[in-house]
Amino acid sequence: MTFWPYPMGAVKDASWWQPHIDEFNETYPNVEIDLQMQAFSGREEALVTAISGGNEPDVVYFNPDFVPKYAEEELLLPLDDLRDDWDTFHQSARQAMTYDDTLYSAPQLVTVATDFCNVNVLASAGVSICPTTWDELREIAPAVKDAGHYATNYYGTATLNATFYRYLWQAGGEVLNEDMSEATFNDDAGVEALTFLKEMADNEWIPREEIATIPPFEQSEQGLGNVAYNGGGNIVANADLHGADAIEVAPTMKHVEQVATGTVGGWSIFNTTDVPEAAQAWVRFLTDADFMSQLLPEARYYSPRADITDMYTDDPVMAAGETAIPFVRSGVAHPKAREIIDLLKPHIQRVLLEGADPREALNAAADEVNRIL
Repeated sequence: MTFWPYPMGAVKDASWWQPHIDEFNETYPNVEIDLQMQAFSGREEALVTAISGGNEPDVVYFNPDFVPKYAEEELLLPLDDLRDDWDTFHQSARQAMTYDDTLYSAPQLVTVATDFCNVNVLASAGVSICPTTWDELREIAPAVKDAGHYATNYYGTATLNATFYRYLWQAGGEVLNEDMSEATFNDDAGVEALTFLKEMADNEWIPREEIATIPPFEQSEQGLGNVAYNGGGNIVANADLHGADAIEVAPTMKHVEQVATGTVGGWSIFNTTDVPEAAQAWVRFLTDADFMSQLLPEARYYSPRADITDMYTDDPVMAAGETAIPFVRSGVAHPKAREIIDLLKPHIQRVLLEGADPREALNAAADEVNRIL
């Protein structure tokens, strides 16, 4: 059985897997696992080449945006019946790996972009609250600006999954309609979200330069300690740079809905496999609580299983992220999700950098997206 894992945080070497393969072989001695460690660089190209040559792996690590593409091409094995305890997994994790009401990837790990504040910036501005709603963010923004800092940040060239979509979902909106046949990001919720972002850009509550480019973390306003509220920023890097005492973790931001961003990683099985029973047994082993309890703390990820908690009792910064797992949304389960982002992003940039009207910009983007849908 061919197995394609990728580096997972601190778990980067093929040698890490061998003791676990040995443990699996105690129960399944006749299954030989051909582990082929892959690199994230050129990941999709390598996978396409393998599939074209009929050399695709039996089991492969996928993130949510890979699932719709290969499920639509009818290349993945449905996994709804793989386990009888899927209800112990967070619904947010299962939903991220579901396409067309079918689970195509077994969740292995969760990342969470934790919301937090820099208490030094709040103190400098004379602000006593770390915002948990849009209105509270608006409330503190003028004082933070007057103190020479930024209320929050917005990386305009990053994936929309972690930027505009986050505000859209918090406003109660969706990127596409229920059957994913038409764009809906240009409805009232989308306009409200983009108008809020424009308000922050126009008032210089967010760093203008970072709307157009993403600097190295240490050179960013967040890295320099000049951002009050970080909606899904790098909390670990901030704590390492500014000290854990400078970090105040906030509940996941809410407007109409409470939504955090992050992603899910999991295992998919190509339906071209010659050894489906072995592949399914291996994926069941990988998603058992015992294995997860060994992998996740070492790799520094969160569990998609609700029955695994308190992995980071000695690390308050990491422990804080666990509370956001039920609110994580990772993207749009559509084969053209990346193309949608590429079409929509320039229109958002026009609003934030050139002052274009939010509704007109979103309507123009929706016309382009609907053509490819």
